[in-house]
Amino acid sequence: MELLVLRALHVMGGVFWAGGGIYATLFITPALMAAGPAAGPIVAEMQRRKLFTVLPIVAILTMLSGLRLLWIVSGGFSAAYFGTTQGLTYAVAGGASILGFFLALLVSRPAGVRLAQIAATLDSLDPAARAAALETTARLKRQAALGSAAAIWLLTIAVGGMAVARYL
Repeated sequence: MELLVLRALHVMGGVFWAGGGIYATLFITPALMAAGPAAGPIVAEMQRRKLFTVLPIVAILTMLSGLRLLWIVSGGFSAAYFGTTQGLTYAVAGGASILGFFLALLVSRPAGVRLAQIAATLDSLDPAARAAALETTARLKRQAALGSAAAIWLLTIAVGGMAVARYL
């Protein structure tokens, strides 16, 4: 029963996490950036609905359930299991997902939070301060975009590895 619950949690959480991240990175974020200040109410509504809290929680539960599944299947993380193609693939895929999570958490998310803070004050700034804020905004946009793109590539590697590892 534990395996069934863990697997369901892991797969459904992974779909939500990776799918949501890919969708946000490829479609939502570019649309919000193109909308400029008009994106403010949309981002505020996403915050009100706790998206930026739910997504990391789902990611953590997905990683924890995956680690527990790996513990069970590998016989307590035995070296022999990780010497197999299947074990190595699960390990690399899991490592990619964890790295992607921390990249998003420590690079993309802080840049996004700072962008929102700057956007909220942009209209009230004098021209010199506004110019400096816009320079900072451009840098933060690049940082967020690069961090998100790298995290999504890592999650894509993780999903692909998880999908095929059992059959190797």
